[in-house]
Amino acid sequence: MSAFHFEGNIPASKSLLNRALIAQSFFPSLKIEGDSSCDDVKAIRSALADFEKKQDIFCHEAGTVLRFMALRVSREPGTWKLTGSERLLQRPHDELVFLLEQLGVSADIFKDHILIQSEGWQEPLFPIQVHREKSSQFASGLLLSAWNLPFDLELDLKSGVSEAYFQMTLNLLQDLGLRSEQKGKTLYVPANQSIKSSAVKIEADMSSAFAIAAAGALAGVAHIKNISEQSLQPDVKFISILKSLKSEVLEKQEGLSISKTENLSGIKFNLNETPDLFPVLAVLCAFADGDSELWGAPHLAFKESNRIEKTNELLLKAGFKTSVKSDGLIIHGKTSKPDSVGFKFDTDHDHRMAFAAALLKLKGFKIEILNPQVVSKSFPEFWQFIGVQP
Repeated sequence: MSAFHFEGNIPASKSLLNRALIAQSFFPSLKIEGDSSCDDVKAIRSALADFEKKQDIFCHEAGTVLRFMALRVSREPGTWKLTGSERLLQRPHDELVFLLEQLGVSADIFKDHILIQSEGWQEPLFPIQVHREKSSQFASGLLLSAWNLPFDLELDLKSGVSEAYFQMTLNLLQDLGLRSEQKGKTLYVPANQSIKSSAVKIEADMSSAFAIAAAGALAGVAHIKNISEQSLQPDVKFISILKSLKSEVLEKQEGLSISKTENLSGIKFNLNETPDLFPVLAVLCAFADGDSELWGAPHLAFKESNRIEKTNELLLKAGFKTSVKSDGLIIHGKTSKPDSVGFKFDTDHDHRMAFAAALLKLKGFKIEILNPQVVSKSFPEFWQFIGVQP
């Protein structure tokens, strides 16, 4: 096992970049600074090109792309066909259909596509009920397509998950010039709003940064240059999480340095606002002293894979002891050591499961990671940066 070393920049946040690209589809003059070559960004660019050509819109395997594009195309009169992978179409879409119906838009779900028939958004008679039990992306997608509306919008925001991601959307739109007013669970968006900014700078992807930072904490050193705690992304919490784990974290003007720590401490952490951190964080906790409890994210079951089940499977195969919760996992730290026999692990088409498995491999576990190319969804540079072969 060789020491890990990384020094450099992390690609731009796909979450912020995809949101900015939706805004740019309304205002083509908007300049976007920062880029990513990940599949999700390629997918939304391709989908927006399909939309501009008024042809079937292919969303690949990206749930974010499907949700954002469904709401974007529904602003324009016409019949729109959204397609994607079989797995994507099998994910829950009832909240999306309900949202569109309240705007006078018809959405029918088929085995291999979603058919949207619209005359443009119609002024609702009542506040729009926005359910967020499974994802905050429906609410975000609605706001991202609220430019230039001829009527005011009033949203009744039901309690849900990933509130911080919704707040990230609000903050980005505020920077671009979209005004809104929130009182409790009610959000008011005035009519006839246009963009105020000529450019937007996209910061580094915090979820990707966490995978590299975790490698530093476990096996060497990571110096990430283009990162700070002043971020719109909720996953920036990974910095405070590393500090809670007693990892060696040094914040500098030119970035963040994370060094290997022999005695990490177990933590208790609510994942509700940062579910994407879960697989990598669970592996970090597996090497900490004592028990760690990660909870608060039942919506992990609706990600690219059921991440509670898959993370538990990974840790059990590596010999760690765990206790499964409906909304997370209890990890009993330092209950395993590398097995000379090794095992295979199927990422189940989930990029974050590949990140987690790679950390175990970095620590000397003999794992054959199946379908390692899934990292291209969010972080195609990952295998190059992490320095191990899948």
